[in-house]
Amino acid sequence: MSKPTPNRSLGRRRTARKAEAVSLGDAISEWLRLSGHGARLQDARTEAAWREVMGEAVARKTRFIRVRDGVLTVELDSGPMKEEFLMARTRIQNMINEHLGREAIRQVVIR
Repeated sequence: MSKPTPNRSLGRRRTARKAEAVSLGDAISEWLRLSGHGARLQDARTEAAWREVMGEAVARKTRFIRVRDGVLTVELDSGPMKEEFLMARTRIQNMINEHLGREAIRQVVIR
């Protein structure tokens, strides 16, 4: 009696292996870039930079913050602070971009 042969068609395909090794960090970076998650991760880092750059006092007065496609939208509790931030939008943009080391913010919207 002969041994049964394993069924190799269980959804697995053999793929050609790359000739060179790739670091895990490079592989994750490539996956983030191809999947679109990289942009969302950068937006989350930019949102976190708001608290780091502007400080806890301002962060406590912030009701809403969102970054989408390079547009930072901030909603503030204080009317006078809102007016001050409206006049300082370019400075805020520059401070956050400098903190992140890249041009993450291209526009600041204060509500």
